Amino acid sequence: MTNKQWICIIFIVLPLLAFSQQRKLMIQDSARYSVSMIYEAVVDMIYLYEDYLEVSLLGYSEFGQAIPVLKISDTSTKPKKAILLVGNLHAREFFSSKFVLKFCNEFLFSLKNSNGIYPSADKILNEYDLFLIPLANPDGVKIAQEDWKGIESYKNAIASIKRIGPYSDWKANGLGIDLNNNFDDGNFEVKHGHLFEENPASQGHKGDYPCQAKEVKLLQDFVDSITPLLTLSFHTKGDVLFWADKGTHANFQGLDTKLNIRIADKCGLKMAKVSKDPREYGAGLENYIRAKTKRLGVCVELSPPNGSVSQHAPQMFKTLVWDKCRYMPILYLEELSILYPSYNYLFLKE
Repeated sequence: MTNKQWICIIFIVLPLLAFSQQRKLMIQDSARYSVSMIYEAVVDMIYLYEDYLEVSLLGYSEFGQAIPVLKISDTSTKPKKAILLVGNLHAREFFSSKFVLKFCNEFLFSLKNSNGIYPSADKILNEYDLFLIPLANPDGVKIAQEDWKGIESYKNAIASIKRIGPYSDWKANGLGIDLNNNFDDGNFEVKHGHLFEENPASQGHKGDYPCQAKEVKLLQDFVDSITPLLTLSFHTKGDVLFWADKGTHANFQGLDTKLNIRIADKCGLKMAKVSKDPREYGAGLENYIRAKTKRLGVCVELSPPNGSVSQHAPQMFKTLVWDKCRYMPILYLEELSILYPSYNYLFLKE
């Protein structure tokens, strides 16, 4: 999507929403959200929650699709700690973007309505600014859903990329790079993992050098600009938290352990063991966060395994993801508020 198209969406669609100022945006639990549906939901939230929500663009994907950044904050000038939530780094993992989008909507609704599901929303904004990127890989999402509108001119190039399984299993970006293998965390050269492709592929290709993927460079630069205290990178498959690695675990002096134990317990998720081998854990967003910004980064795998790389059916989102994890970001922030004062010395800038 070009800048002109994005501006058109905002200024054409917003007036049509004027009649519905008091309504609550409904994120459809059973729908598989397309890129255009995500854009429409973001625009809807701009109007409904303008007192708290600021939307900007991280930039554009390899194929020119907009990557929106949503910032939730209050009007206070008090310095706040930044928190970052990211969805859909991997194309086929559509539960992740819907989770970030729905959490954003419910949080904003809770700020304006006493019957919202997050009663502590106002208190959280006294301490944190929330940054949300629901759609980090729009090109990949379009490919995985065979939604060619707006990227028609790239179809031949996409067809030339090695495809492992059907389009619905596509994991990479539009150029065949796995975004969560392309961050510059210091382990890029040793990162191989159990899936490895030397050349661009629908999954398993880490790229030729760190930040080769435009989407990764944009996201990494954004992280450096806001230095989030906590980053939650949402994926799907496993009901597990990947929360620590051998290279950085000791830096947090137990804070990461205490924080994630509570979340795993409350949400019914497993905690992965501390990752030992950089050939397995390196070059992901959460790894960059922990290694280079020295802040907390967690890869959250939503939904249980099903013996396949294919995602669960869209209508299973509510049961498998939302009902279990809808309070997860709130739990992280509430627990972090309790623990942080004893560990704040770890995060003081030199």
